Amino acid sequence: MSDLSPIEECFPRLITEILAFWGSPTCFDQLQNLLIDSRGGRAGFPEDVYSDLSLLLTIVPRPKGPYDIWGDTLDADEPA
Repeated sequence: MSDLSPIEECFPRLITEILAFWGSPTCFDQLQNLLIDSRGGRAGFPEDVYSDLSLLLTIVPRPKGPYDIWGDTLDADEPA
């Protein structure tokens, strides 16, 4: 059994790419772009690679967009 992640085993080039944008303001969007086929006709990633990329997407800050209805709500425990 390998100590490498599925991404490292199957797509080592992606590790370099992810490390280059990790922690940047565009990190969420860049990861999302890896998972969504915007060019059409792509084969996609194997399930284990897709799963690991999806996990990374859950741990990076999501950018606050114009339709974030919950971002500006008051905390119920805080006085108005």
